[in-house]
Amino acid sequence: MKRISARRPRRARSAFPSGFTLFEIIIVVAIIGIMAVATYPSIRNMVEIRSLDTAARDILSTLQVAKWQAVNAKLNHRVRFFQSGGVWFYRIEVEATAGTWTLKPRQEEKSISTGYTVAVTLPTGLSITFLPTGFVTGFDSTKNQVTLSSAKLALLGQPNRRVIRFFASGSVQYLKDSGT
Repeated sequence: MKRISARRPRRARSAFPSGFTLFEIIIVVAIIGIMAVATYPSIRNMVEIRSLDTAARDILSTLQVAKWQAVNAKLNHRVRFFQSGGVWFYRIEVEATAGTWTLKPRQEEKSISTGYTVAVTLPTGLSITFLPTGFVTGFDSTKNQVTLSSAKLALLGQPNRRVIRFFASGSVQYLKDSGT
C-alpha cells in the first residue's frame, strides 16, 4: 500500500532573495540624494540659460513675423516695445491709415521676464518699422538692437547677454555673449 503524504510541496528556492533589506534601501536613497545635490546647480543654470534664450528668440521671431506681414499685406508694420509697471512688453502693430497704428489682428502683447535687464536701442523711439518692401524705415546702425541680460548667469560666469540686432534690409541677427 502506498502512503500519501500530507505535506505541502516545497517551492524551489530562487537564486535571488525576494526583497531588499532596509540597509540596501537606505544606501540607494543616499546615493540618489548625493547625485541630486551634486547636479542641482547645473540643472538650475541650464534652466536659466534656456529661459534667456527663449525670451530672446521670441523677440527675434516677432521681428521676422512683422517683416513678413509687412511684405505680405503691403502695409507698414512695426514692433513696438513699451514698459508698464516695470515690465517690458512688445507687440506687432499695423499702419492701416497714415499715422494710425493698431494692434495687428490675432496678435497679442508679449512680455519679457522681469528677471532680465532689457536695453532697447532703436531708431524711432521704442519701435522698429518694416516697410512693404521688407526694409526698415529710419535705419541707424548705432540704434539697431534689443539686449536681454541675466544677472544670475553673469554671477556664474556664463554668457549672460542675448542681443537681437536688425539691419536696413530687415534681416535680423541673434548674438550670445558675456556682456564684457
